Amino acid sequence: MKSILQLKRISLLLFLLTGFYFNSVAQAIKGKVFDAKTGEPLTGATIQIERGSFKQSESARLDGSYLFNSLQYGTYKLKVNYIGYQVSQSYELTLSNSNPIVTQNITLQDLSTQLNEVAIMSDGSKANDHSARNLEKVASSVVNILSQNAIQLLPDVTVGNTMQRVSGVTIQRTSSGEGRYAIIRGMDQRYNNTLVNGIKIPSPDDKYRFVPLDIFPSELLERLEVIKALTPSMEGDAIGGTMNLVMKSAPDRFVLYANASGGFSTLFSSSRPFTEFSSSGINGRSPAQINGNDYVAKYSDFNNSAITSNKNHSSPFNTTAGLTIGNRFLDNKLGVIVSGSYQNIYRGANSKELTPNAQPTAIPASNSPSFSDSYERFYSTQTQRFGLNGKVDYVFNKKNKISFYNLYVRSNEYISRVTADTLGLGLNSTAKSKQVTISDRNTYTKQTIYNGTLQGDHQLADKLKFNWSGVYSLAKRDQPDRTDFSFDQNTVVNTSGLITSRDSNNVKLSHHWESNSDKDLAGYGNFTYSPKIANRVVEFSVGGLYRHKTRSAYYIDYSLGTTGNPFYHGDVNSLPFVFLSQNQATGAYNTASTNNYSATENINSEYLQVKFNLLDRLQLLGGVRVENTLQTYNTGEPITFTQRNGTISYTDVLPSVHLKYQLSDDQNLRASYFASISRPGFGEIVPYKIDGEYYNEVGNPDLKHITANNYDVRYEWFPGGADQVLLGAFYKDISNPIEYFLVRDGASPSSQDIKPENAASGAKNYGLEAQVTKYFGIFGVSGNYTFTHSRVTTNKLLYYNDPVNGLQQKLVDQTRPLQGQANHVGNLSLLFKSLNLGLDMQLAFVYTGERIAQVSPYYNLDYWQHAYSQLDFSFEKTIIKRLSFYGKVNNLTNAASKIYLKYPHANIDAKQQEFLGKQDITNQTLVQSDIYKISFLGGFRYKF
Repeated sequence: MKSILQLKRISLLLFLLTGFYFNSVAQAIKGKVFDAKTGEPLTGATIQIERGSFKQSESARLDGSYLFNSLQYGTYKLKVNYIGYQVSQSYELTLSNSNPIVTQNITLQDLSTQLNEVAIMSDGSKANDHSARNLEKVASSVVNILSQNAIQLLPDVTVGNTMQRVSGVTIQRTSSGEGRYAIIRGMDQRYNNTLVNGIKIPSPDDKYRFVPLDIFPSELLERLEVIKALTPSMEGDAIGGTMNLVMKSAPDRFVLYANASGGFSTLFSSSRPFTEFSSSGINGRSPAQINGNDYVAKYSDFNNSAITSNKNHSSPFNTTAGLTIGNRFLDNKLGVIVSGSYQNIYRGANSKELTPNAQPTAIPASNSPSFSDSYERFYSTQTQRFGLNGKVDYVFNKKNKISFYNLYVRSNEYISRVTADTLGLGLNSTAKSKQVTISDRNTYTKQTIYNGTLQGDHQLADKLKFNWSGVYSLAKRDQPDRTDFSFDQNTVVNTSGLITSRDSNNVKLSHHWESNSDKDLAGYGNFTYSPKIANRVVEFSVGGLYRHKTRSAYYIDYSLGTTGNPFYHGDVNSLPFVFLSQNQATGAYNTASTNNYSATENINSEYLQVKFNLLDRLQLLGGVRVENTLQTYNTGEPITFTQRNGTISYTDVLPSVHLKYQLSDDQNLRASYFASISRPGFGEIVPYKIDGEYYNEVGNPDLKHITANNYDVRYEWFPGGADQVLLGAFYKDISNPIEYFLVRDGASPSSQDIKPENAASGAKNYGLEAQVTKYFGIFGVSGNYTFTHSRVTTNKLLYYNDPVNGLQQKLVDQTRPLQGQANHVGNLSLLFKSLNLGLDMQLAFVYTGERIAQVSPYYNLDYWQHAYSQLDFSFEKTIIKRLSFYGKVNNLTNAASKIYLKYPHANIDAKQQEFLGKQDITNQTLVQSDIYKISFLGGFRYKF
């Protein structure tokens, strides 16, 4: 509420300023500048007036308007100039007592630039909002686009955070509050796919297919497209939507962009320092990888430098830098661009969390939650990102062009998690004795994605085109030697509150390695034939792709403890560690492991698509796509193990049809239907088993892929420039949605696993979307709102108290929203852009309603995330002609992420309530709170 109130106050101030601006006109010349052909406003056009020795210039604002105010009476000459357009004729305008305000609208003719019969689009035109609006208007299906200029001004530096600004999109955050995955129209990350320049890229994720978006620096993008309705020519494995990251391409002239910035997070201070560790001594490979699987490991094989190198810093400094350089050569036939970005960002969170027991109780009511631990955790995260984007294109002639594109992105993430765990919620403690477990986890994760794509475009005949792509992609994730060190600390105090004794026991240490890789070899080919039939051009397209994917995964964990319950004095290496795990009692690696596997996936797909105008203003695009999937996997289990390896194959026929009716030159009405699928992750179909924090996680080789029928309607109005009005609705009927269920592992009721399974009832998802962008001279407002409603039914466990038989359990059906789906999502941005002042400013507010953060296997005990709102601010001010200063401020209102149960906290045991923290909602129990605080970034940008 506080952030909303602040936003209202700022809106009122901007409104008053706007009113003052437009009501302060005395003698004036005003008007707008338009493109003669399209009627679009020409933002940035230079308007000049002269009267004798008096000269004054203005730049057209975002809506194409200009204003010369407080002029003297007399006759003025007016002329307009804009790059790429013919200079306007001179206008003579007279201000007099009877005519103190003169309005002169001007249209300019476009100069078509053709070099050696090759049309080149100017770099500036690709980057602006006007270009993005045109692409949305002419698109064959439903799409939302952020331009390069819009992305640059946003308060975000990664694609993951940028995604939350798109209509109908929310983000899933990391432990430090950074956006990592996109949820499109309430469909979580498994239902969406990621493309780079229209090519699907593999994922470095250890189990799933979706790509972590925080690995991409946003400044590498030319635009960001979110495609919400698939055509037959697009791959069919996206139910929520497709994210297409269009990277910078070669310009028509020499360009040089450079930027550098620095900043800090207010979370870190002398009282809450940033904890870092050194990765230089970390063993990149496990003892089994170095010496073979039969090797019996010794304690001396392990390096504890990640624990012993921990240091605290009060105010670490964030840094970013970027460079883009591009040009055309050889009489404009050869285009080259290279763009690089580096980020070193320190983030973190202060977290308080309650840990549930393995199962609820039946007292005082059925499925009453109970808690075993109260955690206070301090996350310190350093993320180093490096991105390099390069593209070379060569235009042989107007009929033939080839290009070679390369992208390399990498992130090094260092997470130090320091935890104080009050065991049993303090029930085992007294006023004179406290028992706390101190644990220290240090995780170093490397992720890389490389994509190399060779493409060709050829005009084979007057009406026949052919384009092709050859692709090599590799995604890798490596987590070497993650260390977990913990011990119980008992403190005894006297009646005066002084510590009289302190002892430590139950010391544990684990060293963990895991890595995986995903490699794609793919070929694409498309033919387009455009004859005239019944005096109308009909575009036939046929084509397909073949992709061969290989995937490997490695996973090993060594668990150690101590003998004789020694006292911990602060020196880890002096403790007498021995191996604890049953499978590693001698330090030998268990070779029979389903967590170590290799897999292949072959996909071939073909499509037929036709596009033509049924009527002069009614366009039809339709067709069918057929996708064949063949998957195999092999694990390290012995030959006697059931499902040691497996083969899965299926074929999907995916029809689609898209209608676009042009109500006027700037208005469209769309209706779409398409069928699509979502494939399970490799980590889900392999019969793996991983120890989880609360339950073990197991795979399911019998898992089916998800299918869906999707319907869309949308009204579009593009009044000009960056202005737009979009109103739409969608409906999705989903079969075999994958949800996580609680299953029994063995005979014991307490031995339970979390397992992915298909929900037999299917799922429904529907909603409404609205987006409005409007500029008023130097002021603008942009907002979007999405309502989403989904339902899926799964069975869950209910514990209840039977008067005769006591504690009982049974499975019951529960209908709930899909995980990650929020009923209400919205963005509101207040914009200021003055070309004369050289100043851009944006106040950006994002709101995400409550949603399920984690599905529970127990009835009515899902974990919900409170509605989350965040207010950010960014600006850029020109200092001299090509040099500007910019700033980005995130989380102005100190928004915190909160997780709760929809269970009245008053019903929880009174002693436990002492450890629940502030409970301000009667019918809820707060179980987790993460605080991120404000962060600042400021720097300089140079454009040539």
